[in-house]
Amino acid sequence: MSLYLSKCDINEIVEQKKFMIDKNILLKHIDFTKSNFLIFTNTKCTIHKDKNKTDNINPLVWQYGHVIFFYINHVIRYLDDNNKFTNYYKLIDFYDSFLTPLDNRTNTNKLMTIDSCMCLYNDVIDYIKDYIDNNEVGYLESYVIMLGILHNEMHNEAFIFTNLNIDIKTNIKPIQFDNSCLVENPHFIEYDKGQFIQGSSQLTNKNLIFDNEMPQFLKNVNKFEISKYPITEYMFLQFVLINGYNKEQYWCDTSKQWLKKNNIKLPKYWVKCGDDYFKIINNQKYNVKTNLPMSNISYYEAKAYCKWKNVRLPFEHEYEYVSTNMGKTLYPWGNHDPSAQLSNINYINNIVDVNKYQCGDNYNGVSQLIGNIWEWCEEPIYPYNGFMIDPIYREMSYPFFGYKKICKGGCFAVPDFLIHPKYRNAQYPDCRIQFIGFRVCKN
Repeated sequence: MSLYLSKCDINEIVEQKKFMIDKNILLKHIDFTKSNFLIFTNTKCTIHKDKNKTDNINPLVWQYGHVIFFYINHVIRYLDDNNKFTNYYKLIDFYDSFLTPLDNRTNTNKLMTIDSCMCLYNDVIDYIKDYIDNNEVGYLESYVIMLGILHNEMHNEAFIFTNLNIDIKTNIKPIQFDNSCLVENPHFIEYDKGQFIQGSSQLTNKNLIFDNEMPQFLKNVNKFEISKYPITEYMFLQFVLINGYNKEQYWCDTSKQWLKKNNIKLPKYWVKCGDDYFKIINNQKYNVKTNLPMSNISYYEAKAYCKWKNVRLPFEHEYEYVSTNMGKTLYPWGNHDPSAQLSNINYINNIVDVNKYQCGDNYNGVSQLIGNIWEWCEEPIYPYNGFMIDPIYREMSYPFFGYKKICKGGCFAVPDFLIHPKYRNAQYPDCRIQFIGFRVCKN
């Protein structure tokens, strides 16, 4: 049975969402996204180099094609009077991550060249922009075009961390930090028990809302404490110095197997030189005695640190509760939109110290709840009661329920029109290539 709905059925569902976006804003978003796509795909990587890495990542050139064919299959397909790209439909299955296994994505008989990808990408974006300029943009058009842009943005971030993982220097700013006054231990901020409305409603949110964020529901929250900052590299270094990676009491059985199978002794990109530890990433080397948040850290490593410190990861509802000031605001800092002064997003910087962007703190002084790094939560992603699968992006969520772990907050490499406190990212617990860190809680 096909997962596709008829255009009539899709129209009916999308019209109920009432997501509408101004043409000028839509064009602004697509230009921003295209610009970043071209910046972060500016490489002549080889299939061979991609194939021989061990982190189960897609070949870059396949990723480029995947973004293009998402636009063709999930956006242009639903725009009226278009036959320009029908000749490419025969390749859609190859660039579908649910139809082509990872091992088959280096098939040179089907992979387009990088130059071909770039030409087709420009043609696709130009077509969509022309469509916006010359046609009425209603609920369906707003929804599918924004869906394509947001999907493109998710992969713009992936291009960055994929390049870093396969040792290709990528066009992001150098990491900058000030280690003159180190934050040595987590500082906890207490929250009393309460309740709030968890989840999103498209009718009350101007962002496009994904299926896993809905529907909203009333959530009771128990008393807890949460760290003001994410755990820093200096804090995590103390776990390394007590030989934490080799102490079995801090690791569950699954994570022990993961450590052994992958010969993991240190956080990703960390090396030991003499008696000191350094991080080497994007041709930059620095001593990890910093206030930078831990990043590129797996759920397993975060959990091991928590066990050592007798703390825990936040539950998703706690993170959302804190990020919305107990459900009273749209963002940690209030109800106004994100900006470069409030949070580290929009690719403006690399990862920064945890004590930066304090004007974006929540009302109780919890910092960097949006931007800088993603943050692991305790539980897997599951659907909310009453979950309804997206009418177009059918595989956005359901294949991962129960397997991937929740990540919240966004990072420096996400746009302001994607991220908000109720947005639900999720990754497999062994993921170390994405810019994910963590903060801690206690009861």
